[in-house]
Amino acid sequence: MNAKDLFEYHCVTCHGSDGKGTKRGQALKAPNLSDANWQASRKDEEILNSIINGKNKMPRWSDKLKEEEIQSLARYVRKLAPQKRP
Repeated sequence: MNAKDLFEYHCVTCHGSDGKGTKRGQALKAPNLSDANWQASRKDEEILNSIINGKNKMPRWSDKLKEEEIQSLARYVRKLAPQKRP
């Protein structure tokens, strides 16, 4: 399963397919993963740690996903940021 498929299978319920968050995600205080300020304020290690160990209401995924799947999800989260235009 590629990173986009993993995200759509495991994450869209709260984060939405665009990373902006669903009503459920907003109620659980899930961050807007597509927000440029949120992206800039998070290190890659923090994103990985949240996926591995969970954070607040987000479950830990280390029990269900392989390490390479977690790595690819973290990279995918970075792709949700708006693309800068030259």
